Amino acid sequence: MNRVKFISVDYLRMNSTIEENVDDNKLIPFIYKSQDNYLQQVLGSTFFFHLSNAIINNALTTVEEDLIRVYIQPMVSEYTLYEAIPFLNYKLTNKAVSQENSEFSVSSELSNIKYMRNIILDMCEYYSERLVRQLCDYSELYPKYNNPDDNENVRANSNVYKNSVYIPKSGG
Repeated sequence: MNRVKFISVDYLRMNSTIEENVDDNKLIPFIYKSQDNYLQQVLGSTFFFHLSNAIINNALTTVEEDLIRVYIQPMVSEYTLYEAIPFLNYKLTNKAVSQENSEFSVSSELSNIKYMRNIILDMCEYYSERLVRQLCDYSELYPKYNNPDDNENVRANSNVYKNSVYIPKSGG
């Protein structure tokens, strides 16, 4: 099956803080990773592959086009940025993992990168929640989301927040 990108590298650059000088080839794997790890988890594999095939075959409905443009693309863009940030400053070669450097820049501290990723993760979860609400509130528009195939290998998950705080239910 052909792999589909729900966002282009140009879309990613226009909607994130990634500079023009970042090589496209460094970003594309993170687009696929964010789609596979986050988008497919929200949509479920049945609806995810339905949309992928509709893109390939130029058979998206107007409702699906709107879903992709308004809800899916912002989410994928944020998750791509989230996934790419730790790796944009490093080069993996057959000799070592090396840190790239420029004479006019200083590498960020790990604590700053973690802080930045936490802010981005908040946005990721916000856009994921928007997508889930759209799919649930207008479920009649998305039959492949509500009626997954029996052999679906990734079930749709509407719990998009990854917070590690446990809040017990009150008794009563």
